[in-house]
Order: sequence, then structure tokens, then C-alpha cells
Amino acid sequence: MKQLFLTFYFLLPLISIQATDFPFQGEEELTFDIHYKYGLVMLRAGAANFKVVEKSRNDNKSYFMTMDFKTSSFFDKIFKIRDTLRSNITENLRPLYHIRSIHEGNYQFKEEVFFNKFSPTYSEVRVRRESQQIVKFDTILSSNTLSYDILNLIAYIGSFDFSQQEIGQEESATVFIGRDKITVTIRNEGQSIVEKSEKLKYKTYKIALDFSDSNFNESKNAIEVWVSDDKNRIPIKIKAKLRIGAAEVYLTSWKNLKYPLSSEIKIPVK
Repeated sequence: MKQLFLTFYFLLPLISIQATDFPFQGEEELTFDIHYKYGLVMLRAGAANFKVVEKSRNDNKSYFMTMDFKTSSFFDKIFKIRDTLRSNITENLRPLYHIRSIHEGNYQFKEEVFFNKFSPTYSEVRVRRESQQIVKFDTILSSNTLSYDILNLIAYIGSFDFSQQEIGQEESATVFIGRDKITVTIRNEGQSIVEKSEKLKYKTYKIALDFSDSNFNESKNAIEVWVSDDKNRIPIKIKAKLRIGAAEVYLTSWKNLKYPLSSEIKIPVK
């Protein structure tokens, strides 16, 4: 089940167009249910919680984002996961720091990413992993493309206006995870309606992602994301192809969004 939760690390697309404004505000929270599908069987595998905290120092504003992953009591018996991701990013979308605290069965470690240099055309990071107080590696990685860690990427993506893109337009980016640099190719597949129930639908933009990563059964269209068609641009639904089965993720609740969730369509009860 580790692979199922790795999928959620890439829950959003990356499109390198002009940013509009910082997409979050302090105390914003999102909650997601994560499901595992094998054949016709769909089981709830766990949940993820995302929270933003605003920090100001010497007139410089930055944001700390935290995402927690937790398997359900049923999946705990198969593979127990208690992961936490935490990142720091400035108001103008410069990543500063990222830490992953991984607790997956008997597999545990802490990994830190320090952004030494960052620009649209070059990034350099120091990545340090420690397990049971032993340093596993401490290395420098660089990329000649716009690059983020897996959590600060969320803030960057939420700042874009997908309506300004052409359908089918592709962009590429790099994500640092461990000692790997994973290339992500993103396609904007246009507007789509997501039906949550008979009484509730959402206007969204559908985004397809390709990955240079072995955790996905198929690299092309490895993940499909339906992002709310409003200024919040939060993920409403996610589907991912895994080596065995598939993952589906659904937004279940939100709190203190920066903008009204105007993409929501409520169907009157007859």
C-alpha cells in the first residue's frame, strides 16, 4: 500500500505559466479520502489532511504547509502508514524547505530538502535522509528546469489560471524525491464536470500527468486530476494507475478557503 500513498504525493499538475497570486491563506484546511480499486472492488484505504499556517517575520511573509497521511483501521492490518510532509514557501512562491517523516510498517526515516538555489531555469538542493539516527545520505542535486519538492508544488500549481491554456498544451517540470529527480509532463485536457452525488457536482479542469517513475504501471496518463474551476484550484478528484490496481482520491471537506468554492453546483431537491 506504500505505492497507493506515493500517488497522493503527485496529486496536482504543474503548468509553468504566469502565476496570479498565492493560492492559500492561513488556517486553510482540506481533507481527502483515499480509495484502492482492484477489479470491481473499491475499498477505503485511508485519509489525507492538508493545512496551511501563515508566518511573518521582518515584513517577509511565508507559509508552512503540512500534509498527513493515515491508513484506515482495515488497511493498517495490511500495511500501516503514518506519513507527514511539511514545507515552507515564500509568498512569491520560492520554495525554502521540505521535510518528509515516513512511518510505513517497519520502514521509517526523516528526509530534509534545503533549497540552496532556485530559479525558473536552475535549482540546487541539499537532500539529507536519516533513519534511526543514522545518516543514510547527504547529497546535492540540481536541475535545469523549474523544480519543487512534492508539497511546495501544490502552492505553485494553485496559483495558475488554467483557463488561459489551450486544450492539450503540455509542460514539463522536475520534482525532487530522495536522491531522484522525477520528470513530470502535464497536459491540460479542458473543462469537465465531476459528479459527487445526485445533489452535488463540480465544474473542474481535467489535467493528465505522465511520470518518469517506476511506481506507476503506465507512465502516460499515470494520474488524472480534476481541479476546481475557480480561484481556489483545489483537487476535487484524482485517479491513478498503479502497478497493481488503481487509486482514487476524493475531496471530502474544506475549511477557510481563500476564495468561495464557486465551482460547486448544488442540484435542488425535487
